[in-house]
Parts: sequence; structure tokens; C-alpha cells
Amino acid sequence: MLGTTSASKKLAQMIYGYWQSQCLYIATNLGIPNLLQSEPMTVETIAKATSTKVETLYVVLRALAHLGVFVEKPGRVFAATELSEQLITNAEPSLGHFLLHITEPPMWDAWRELGSSLKTGEVAFERAHGKKFYDFFMTENPDSRNLFNNAMSFLTNQAVDSLFEVYDFSQFDTVMDIGGNQGALIAHIVKKFGCKGILFDLPHEVKTAPTFLATQGLDEDAVQVIGGNALEEIPKGADAIVMKYFLSVFGVEDAIKVLTQCREALPKQGKVVLLQTLVPPRGAPVEYPDGTIPALAAVQMMVTNPGGYWRTEEEYKNLFEASGFQLEKIIYTGTSLTVMEFQKSSSD
Repeated sequence: MLGTTSASKKLAQMIYGYWQSQCLYIATNLGIPNLLQSEPMTVETIAKATSTKVETLYVVLRALAHLGVFVEKPGRVFAATELSEQLITNAEPSLGHFLLHITEPPMWDAWRELGSSLKTGEVAFERAHGKKFYDFFMTENPDSRNLFNNAMSFLTNQAVDSLFEVYDFSQFDTVMDIGGNQGALIAHIVKKFGCKGILFDLPHEVKTAPTFLATQGLDEDAVQVIGGNALEEIPKGADAIVMKYFLSVFGVEDAIKVLTQCREALPKQGKVVLLQTLVPPRGAPVEYPDGTIPALAAVQMMVTNPGGYWRTEEEYKNLFEASGFQLEKIIYTGTSLTVMEFQKSSSD
């Protein structure tokens, strides 16, 4: 239909991409990976459990079986695979939560406005919904907020083992995670290295943090939870500030404001540990082993946030220098996450 050359095949896969992600979204949103984790089921049984029509559901499940997400057995019986097991959403945070967050309808609506936003300068999400991304997701829509929280926790859980193999947080007495959501990262740091923790994020972002931290086996004294706005003031008390993906949501001006507040909050020898997926320079591999394509993720950030996007190593270095920090070291974890350690400039 679209040609047989390698170029046309690659383009065809791109064109078909949203068909695949929508089928994945529908099946995961219906909880079908959850249903099949214990035993295979006929399409009739799945349809009854999900209140869907048998024949139309079968077309979707067959497509996903052809993609390797499920296995179709004789009698229109479907079974789980290694892929579908990663989409289970009734246990701990999973890739399924990340999928549901990225592909839920409000996100699709925002991407439809990308072309117009390129001409008007508006944020695509705000153009589609008439409100800011975090206000819409975090304040007005508890289900979307829950998906976001679990998606972020999943990303953190996937990264910590490789991170802790190359970076030692025990050098610090107290670590503050800014923009840490419900606290997955700071929980891992405190449990692994025995330091004290502070979790700082917008008040509605940390609302579920005490409950979440308790599920991680941490008592109330292990991590201090503080709500506030990093653009206005950051609490003192930590000798290291860690930020994972947080600066990505800000344009240059606001990112410098956040970093300036960091400099004010830290002691003289204090450090900022930036955990970020970096957009590779021209000529470097564009995709990480885990499938992350940073330049594409940068578009997602731009769709949802004013001025926000994933940056190159040089761009982050320039942001920190403009805010009174100097780069101490860069550590590559072997995953899509890179550690950039900054210290307050000697002039401070």
C-alpha cells in the first residue's frame, strides 16, 4: 500500500504510530492487561467484563495481538505476554500508567493544536483547553492527577538502580527534592543512603505525599513535606537540592528564577544535582537504549508548558552559569538519565 523500500516502510511505521498508541490506550484504559494477568479469556468474556461490544472489541484485540501485545489462541481466546504485563495498572506504578497519562484524550486534544500554536506562539495545551496544563490536570481532574503521579513514580523507579550505582547521595546530610511530586525519588534516596529528606513541590502536588511515603515504609520524620512555589521561595535546610526533569517545564527566564532561589536556599558548599534526559548534540545517537528519543519528548514538553522543553547539556550548563552555579561533574548512568552536579560559584 505504501511501498516496499526501507524509507517508505519507516515512514509507514511513523504514520501508523497513533493507531498503535490509541489501541494500547483503549485496552489499558479498559483494564484488559489486568484481566489477562491471571488466565487467558475469550473475547466474549473480556467484552462482558469491560462492557464493550464483542465484535468491535475483537478487531482491536486482534490488532494488538498482531503487534505482540497479546497472544490470540484458537477460539478467539486472548492471553497475556511480556508486553501486556508491563501495562498492568492495579498494582505498583507501571508503564501502563505512563501510557494512560501520555495518551489520554486531553493530551490528544493538545497535540491537535500544535500546528496552530507554532504560528500563534500559544501553548498548545492552553489553546485546546483554555487553561494551564498543571491547573487542568492537578487541580480539576483527580483521575488525571493520579495517572500523572503514578507515571512519574514509574519513571523514577525505573531509573534509581542505575543512578545509585554511579552517584552517592550519602555525602549529604539532607537532600531536598524540588518538584518531586508524591516523593518516589526522595523515598529511594533516604532509604538507600540514610540521609534526611525534604520534599518540596506545589501544595496540590504533595497532597498525596504523606500517604505515599508511608507506603514506602518511611516514618513522618524521615522526609519533611513542604508545599510552595519554587519561583517565589525555596526553603532552607538542605545541603543538596535534587531536581529530576523539573527544570524542563520552565522557559529560560523562569528556570533562572528557580535556580536563583536554589542558590539563596543552599549553604556555601551546597550543590544542585540535576537529573535529566539530555537532548543529544548533532551527530550523536538520537535514541537511548530504553527507546527514549529526547528531541521528541521535547516537543511533548513544549505542547504542555510555556517555554518548557528538554535541553542539551550545553543549554543546561548556560542556565546554571547565569544563575550563579558552576558545573562540577557530569555522570552518565547508562540509561536515558544523566547526572549534572553544580556548585555555587566561588564569588558567592
